[in-house]
Order: sequence, then structure tokens, then C-alpha cells
Amino acid sequence: MQVHRTASAVRRRAVAGLSTLALGLGTVLVATAPAQAAQDVEASASASDGAIGWGFKESFRRYVGNQTAALPPIGALPTGERITLRGAAAFDTDGTPASPNNTSTPNETLPYLLPVTGGAVESADDLRIQTGGGFEYHFPSHYFEILVENVALVVTDGTATVVADVTAEVTGDFGDWQAGTYGGEGVTIATVGSVDVDLTDDAVSVAASGLALTAAGAEALPLYPEGDPLDDLTLTAGLAPAAAPELDPQITVSKSSGLDAEGETITVQGSGFDPAANTASRPPVTVGQPTGVYVVFGSFAETWRPSAGAPSSARSVISQKWAIPEPSFTQVGTQYPSQAPQLVELAADGTFTVELLAEELEDASGVYGVYTYAAGGAAANAAQELTVPVSFAGADGGAGDIPIDVTVPEVTDPEPEPEPGEFVWTIGGGSGAVSLGTAAVDGGAFVADGALKQVTVTDTRAGQPAWTINGSVGEFVAGDRSFSGSFLGWTPAVSQNTVGAVAGDAVVAGTGGGLTASSTLAWAPAGHAKGSATVDAALALELPLDTEAGDYTGVLTLTAVG
Repeated sequence: MQVHRTASAVRRRAVAGLSTLALGLGTVLVATAPAQAAQDVEASASASDGAIGWGFKESFRRYVGNQTAALPPIGALPTGERITLRGAAAFDTDGTPASPNNTSTPNETLPYLLPVTGGAVESADDLRIQTGGGFEYHFPSHYFEILVENVALVVTDGTATVVADVTAEVTGDFGDWQAGTYGGEGVTIATVGSVDVDLTDDAVSVAASGLALTAAGAEALPLYPEGDPLDDLTLTAGLAPAAAPELDPQITVSKSSGLDAEGETITVQGSGFDPAANTASRPPVTVGQPTGVYVVFGSFAETWRPSAGAPSSARSVISQKWAIPEPSFTQVGTQYPSQAPQLVELAADGTFTVELLAEELEDASGVYGVYTYAAGGAAANAAQELTVPVSFAGADGGAGDIPIDVTVPEVTDPEPEPEPGEFVWTIGGGSGAVSLGTAAVDGGAFVADGALKQVTVTDTRAGQPAWTINGSVGEFVAGDRSFSGSFLGWTPAVSQNTVGAVAGDAVVAGTGGGLTASSTLAWAPAGHAKGSATVDAALALELPLDTEAGDYTGVLTLTAVG
């Protein structure tokens, strides 16, 4: 997949001692995550309770089983030595499976039962079922010994193949046979024309028809040409219970910066919330039933979390929805109709989507943001206490004009004005965007990384006042899709430093507010030496696996103060 890059103009402005640079972040291509974890295939105790039923090719079984045209002086082998089974089972003459052993005498008209030893099933279109044991063909007067074992059925994107370990020892030239050793491990010996997969919670069965020998199969078993038809195949296997998904609560906000102070609707999506984690101790939810979480836009104090003992007065709610799972969703909506407009369902997979009204209040003194915490009188749950800070248009440092008044008194004999010097900072690398490349799945998240363009700071001002360069990022957008800049982090660094600059603290990707909150890239204390420094940062992005696929673009704004 190709990563498309967009150019973003670099803007600079100076406002009352502040200057800002908006740096375009190149698009991040996010691939679609797997829909679900694979279920393990259970090994069968015997071929009768989980097996692949297949016997390669009936005409070949008859040829070997009957020792057709056996040559003297060797002649035909005894019946029990012509076809033998290793850890597999033969069908009895009535079509029922017999117990597996190493000396079974198969009925040449019937396939063999190969016991299932494991595998994994992601869906009906993607699975692998592995078997053990195998079958051997012995025909010394026709100069060959053939072993086919560890047969597996593989379905990838709906296309099925048969894979096996094959050994063919040809001891002498005979017809089209040439003496030698053939075969190999994991040979794809057959393609499948039609495959019908029946998948339930605890079992899988397959009917495969239209099997044909592959080129690799014809090379490993020099019996028939590529494309020659082989027997149909059946499969049954038990499935272990699917592992419960790992729950890691996350929220994303459709817009986290530049909000309209008069009021604007934003969309909040949650994932990884355990629907059973919070239980009611009082109405309106029936005691003992799940309560879900409140999803709030508000102005909260710095210490706001119920798990930290913060009182309700620390949380100034501006708009609120209640993400609540079943059966409480229906119970509260039915018994308390006045509550219904604020209810949204917290799905069984831990996801929800709500819309909140975001507006700025004159008397608000806390931090604006979207917050979640345990609802309905449930005990505090620190794992589900999340926040994404937001800002309104003109509220970001350096993003709007801020008037400043100062009165300068008259001085009778002013001191001579020192040479002012200058404070200059620039971003290198031209106006192109920073690329984070293509996100890759790593553990339970999409990850991507890149490098911030180097920033050069030169300060020759008299008095050497302190300065700081901060950075923050808004949302990443791809058409009508977006994710919060809270998933972006950085690790600042300073080099070529003659001005006494200090790198800011690292911000870990995918935790807390990430870089949506203003974070220090570098700073220098008052009285620092005159000179310059080169500042850069390693960028890291960590996204939930349910992030929609797309080419996303965001803007990182750097602000110099001092």
C-alpha cells in the first residue's frame, strides 16, 4: 500500500512575545484490523471424533491395494503389507471408522481418516486444520515406496488447498518412473475447486470437491501430471472456546481543537470498555446490574477522578450521555422515560458512539475536555476514567491575537539601551509534511513513527531571558473519518547546543491526552548563554485496532514563548 503525502504550508506569526509554527504531519495509512481472534482447533482423541477423510486417489489405491500387474520374481506383497496406516484409521467395509493402528488393512474403495492434531479458525474463509498420521503405499515389484503424512487443509481468503509431507522412494526406473528420492515437507499437493465450510461456535466441518494435483504435487509424487483429479475431502473438528478479547478502554473525539465557542456538536467513540465492570448500588439501575459509563463534555478540575477521591464539584458538566449495556439500557429507558434521551447502548463488544454539545462557558475555570467515568452509583473504576482535552478557536497559545497593556514610567536619566540582539527560530527541511508512513499492527495496536523536522533556535538577546518551545496537535482527518491527536507522542532531543537548552519530557503515544495538551519540546532558563541549539523529536503514534482504514493528515503546532 502506498502512503500519500500532502504538503502543508509553514506559517509563522509573532503575537505579544509568542510565535507559532504549524507543521503538517504527513498522512498515516491505517490498515483494517482483523475482525476477531482465531479459535484454536481441538486435537481429537481418535479419528472418529475429529478427522480429515481423504485417500489421495481411489484408482491409485486400487492399483496398489490389488498389486495390479505385480512383476516376478518379487510378485505381489501380502494383503496387509500393501497399504499401511500410521496413526490413522481405516474405514471398515460398512463405511464406519475402525480404531487407528499401524497395520490396518484399508478397503481400497474408501478414504482414510486422519486424526486432527490442531490448527486455527479465523473465519469460514480463513482456517488451517492440521492432522497427524499418514498412509503408506508399498509396491516393490514396481519399484516404489510412498508416504503421505501430516495432511492439512488450508483456506485463505476463501481459496482452499491441501498441504502434506511427502516422501517417495523410487528404487528403479519403471515406465514413467525414474529412480530417485522425491517429495518434501509442507508440499501444496492439491488445489480445491469447491469448498463448503460449516462453522459453529464449537465445531467446524468442511466438504471439499474438485481437488486437482498441483505442479508441486506432481513433482513430489511423480505419478500423475499437474491438474489430474484427486479424491474429494471431508473434515470435522472441534473448536476451543474463543478467547475473551483484551479490554483496553479508549475514546476518540471527532474534533478536539478549534471548536466553536458558541457551541458545536462533536462525536465521541469508545472501545474496549468492559460492559460488566461497573454495577449498580442504587436506582435508577436495578441493584447488581451493569451501569456502564457517563460520557461527558465539561470543564473539570485538574484532580477530577472519582477514584482519586475528587468530589462531584470538581466536575462541571456541560453536556452528558450515558453509555449503558443491556439489560440496564432497556430497564432504565422503560422505567425512567425522562432518562431515555441521554442513553446510548454500550455494546457487548465494549463500544459506543455518542454526540455531545461542546460550548465555552464564561465562568468555567477547569480544563475543557471529554471525560468518562463509572455511572449510575457504581464504585469508582480508574480504568474507565479517561479524558481527551479540547480547545476552542482562539484558545490555543499563539493561535489568536492577545492584547497586552503596559505602562512605562518616565526616567530622568535612563541607562543607555543595550544592544537588543535577537531571538530567531526556524524549522528546517522545507515545507513538505512529516511522514509517519504506514501504520503496522504491533500487539494490540496500530503503531507508526517518524521524526520531527529539526528546529534551530538562536538567542543573542541581552539579559538572556528564558524561552520555551511548546507543541500540540489537533485531530487527524481522512475525509469523513478522524482520530484524536491524543494518540501521538514524542521524545524531544537537543543537539549542537551552545545556549544551554534543555529537552522537554517525553510524551508516551496512546496514553492520556498525548500531544493534544501543550507539551514542552525544549526550553532554556533565564541567564543562559548566548548561542544556538538544534531541537528535534522522535514521533510515535499508537492507535486502537478498530481505527478505520484511511490516509490521515494532522497539524502539529509549535509555539515559542519568551
